[in-house]
Amino acid sequence: MKPAKTPDHPNRNIGPPPRWATILLNWLGDPNTVEEVQGDLLELYAYWVKTGGERKARWRYALSVLKLLRPLSKRKELYSTPFLLSPAMLRNYLKIASRNLVKSKVYSALTLLGLAAGMTCAILLGLYVYDELTYDHYHKHAERIFRVNQYIKWSDNEYKLGITSAPMGPALQQEYPEVNSILRVKKSNETLFRAGEKVLYAKHVIYADSTLFTFFDYEFVEGNHQTALLNRNSVVLTQKLAVNLFGRTDGLLGKVIQVKDNLPVMVAGVIRDVPTNHHLKFEAILPYANEAISGINPGKWDSFNSMVYVLLNRADEQRKLEAKMPAFYKKYIARALEDDGGNKVKFDITFQPVTDIHLRSTHLMGEENGGNMAYVYTFSAIGLFILLIAVVNYINLATARSAGRAKEIGIRKAIGSLRLQLLGQFLAESILSSFLALFFSLLLLCMLLPLFNKLTDKSLTLALWNGQTGFQLTGFALVIGLISGLYPAFILSRFKPAVVLKGNFTASGKGALLRQSLVVVQFTISMVMMVGTIIVYRQLQFMRHTQLGLNQEQVLTIPLKVPSAQKSGMVLKSKLLQNSLIKGASLTNGTVGSEMNNKSAFTFYAGGTEQSVSTEHFSIDHDFLSVLQIKLKEGRNFSPDLASDSTGAVLVNEAMLKRLGWKNRTAGLVELGSRKIPIAGVIRDFHLHSLHNKIEPLVLVLHPDRGDNLLVRVMPQNIPAALAYVRAVYEEANPNQPFEYTFLDQTFAEQYRSDEQKGGLFLGFSGMAIFIACLGLFGLATFTAEQRTKEIGVRKVLGASVASIVALLSKDFLKLVGISILIASPMAWYGMNRWLQNFAYKIDLEWWVFALAGLVAIGIALLTVSFQSIKAALMNPVKSLRSE
Repeated sequence: MKPAKTPDHPNRNIGPPPRWATILLNWLGDPNTVEEVQGDLLELYAYWVKTGGERKARWRYALSVLKLLRPLSKRKELYSTPFLLSPAMLRNYLKIASRNLVKSKVYSALTLLGLAAGMTCAILLGLYVYDELTYDHYHKHAERIFRVNQYIKWSDNEYKLGITSAPMGPALQQEYPEVNSILRVKKSNETLFRAGEKVLYAKHVIYADSTLFTFFDYEFVEGNHQTALLNRNSVVLTQKLAVNLFGRTDGLLGKVIQVKDNLPVMVAGVIRDVPTNHHLKFEAILPYANEAISGINPGKWDSFNSMVYVLLNRADEQRKLEAKMPAFYKKYIARALEDDGGNKVKFDITFQPVTDIHLRSTHLMGEENGGNMAYVYTFSAIGLFILLIAVVNYINLATARSAGRAKEIGIRKAIGSLRLQLLGQFLAESILSSFLALFFSLLLLCMLLPLFNKLTDKSLTLALWNGQTGFQLTGFALVIGLISGLYPAFILSRFKPAVVLKGNFTASGKGALLRQSLVVVQFTISMVMMVGTIIVYRQLQFMRHTQLGLNQEQVLTIPLKVPSAQKSGMVLKSKLLQNSLIKGASLTNGTVGSEMNNKSAFTFYAGGTEQSVSTEHFSIDHDFLSVLQIKLKEGRNFSPDLASDSTGAVLVNEAMLKRLGWKNRTAGLVELGSRKIPIAGVIRDFHLHSLHNKIEPLVLVLHPDRGDNLLVRVMPQNIPAALAYVRAVYEEANPNQPFEYTFLDQTFAEQYRSDEQKGGLFLGFSGMAIFIACLGLFGLATFTAEQRTKEIGVRKVLGASVASIVALLSKDFLKLVGISILIASPMAWYGMNRWLQNFAYKIDLEWWVFALAGLVAIGIALLTVSFQSIKAALMNPVKSLRSE
């Protein structure tokens, strides 16, 4: 390449500019503008020569050339491109996004409805999970508080306990410097309170050491936490109980209340009601040291009835302390359990963090139904899956509309829009949609939160006026908007304007494959939840209607909660039986239908060998079997004609014979007191508790005049009259005590309330997942029909029937649903099989459940798609082909 000739200046009196500079400009300058630049520079050069001389002009010319060379030049535009996130650009993004949302009303409605439904479910389940995970975290010393748990095993007997003995706490504090202080708590389900003429039962009462208020943070309305429980005859009330007893919460210090059978205590404090996210539930606190009220033996090591908490100096000393527990057991507990060191008894002591008690104590005997970590994982997954389905909807619909927006993108690029600007535009649309969906979601939450609280027995709130909550919701909407819009934004901004504006643009096969894959993901999740709903419902029905081995219908349970009422039990029974509306009555100290149990070790002898069996036991009278209609397998029932049955006979169930390995009751003897006596009879197995539990070995002993529960079977013909008669007889015998009763079938049903609540939630959220998936399917069917409008017109002109066109448009979607069913079935089987392991008695997972769920899914998908398919098939072909 020959260098360009240096042009002479038009003015012959002026010498030429530097030749080397001109050559550089020709080589490195912009070829599109080099001639114009050279002309401009020559004119400037002449001006510089006249004003400053030729020498200076040559230097200025050379310097100007260097500045204009492409590696060094700075492009100056008449209108500079604004910053991507400048206020002007953001206003422009939002303006165009809002116009697009208004323009595409169907698309906007589908995406907003799907996102709002998904957000609502996610926020509801997020509130539930957060509440479960934050139990007891609000206490000041929460990280240093631990509860003492015990594991005991000998022979085939096993105990996992969250309770221990009263002397355990003081001994731990005395022995180990790691223990800063200790707290003992004993639960009492119902306690009689009397204040003047007002008499009621407090459902939850605890007996506690005075250190309760240094371990846990309760807010005092009246009184002082340092002195509230120091007096052995004091009581601390919650606001709820104070209002029920006195009608107010102030001016109560020093007031005298009668507890149980007229035992006087004095109000030493009133605290606010216990927070819902605290594992201890109570309405009143009585001193642990008052043995007359609590019934605690402070020196008995083998009586496990108290929860013992320790406050460690440091949280990391837990493992160090647990390593010292074998020596502690040998020093203090082994003698009480008659463990001579022959490895007959395995005894482990562990320290459970207080923050784990609510979610990780369902395996412990004596624990009430608290939370369950499995449900936390399950509902977390459901919330994420539903949100995923909603996000998938947005991505699917946005990418499906790509053909419709291709020309818009091509024109934008042709007039100078950068790809980053297009990305910002599409992300602005998704973020705007997300915030609008959040607004509608909050409206839904206001309506649904009370119902959700009722289903979950919680008091969840969403404090929108709280700055932190507002920040979290804003961040939530922003993240959802970015996740939803990121992929469509990258896909749409990648279109080439030359291809699009020539009319050669077609939707890519990769995009169609992605949309199909996302539909499969949606319906797979929906199918799993649908199968889960059916199985949960069937298991609940199974538990409701399974024969329990006893007749629970028309049986009243009347608790006799104080000694004076228990003494009147025989009188009550005899008076009730005088009325023809009463079919039978029985006194017992057993709790039939609840999860509470009373276990003791009985020794059985057979063939020169002995077996110690930890078994449930309680006392009954002669009518227990007849009232509950429990059948005998062999032997006899207790007889009122044999006084010796009280000390010389027991009844056992079939499970006991299986545990002992005996073929019949005559195979051996049982030790009762200090005597070895034969077994009088064997009863058929019956469910003492819910179907969560296996039928355990059972021993029944006879005490006809002792019991804290009165079972009354009433005639079904006139239950209201029978109830009125029972109430009158009870109030006549116990004039100063409130009359309370429950039907036995309701008591059993209460054991399944938590499962039914979770099942109801599962059903509701499954329906929501299916609804959101169908919204997406409806949107895709709509856009598919629009894209194939001319094809449908041509087919109709050539004679295609409406049915064939509907089948053509529907079959592709039904194939995707079929694939979802194949993927979801093994996943659902695995998950529900794990869930059913929580029940000792459960249904079988049968094939027809999965087939039914599959048919339902196909039916829902077919209905969703068919609406648009039929609409497209019925369209007049003249309209669709007019543009041709």
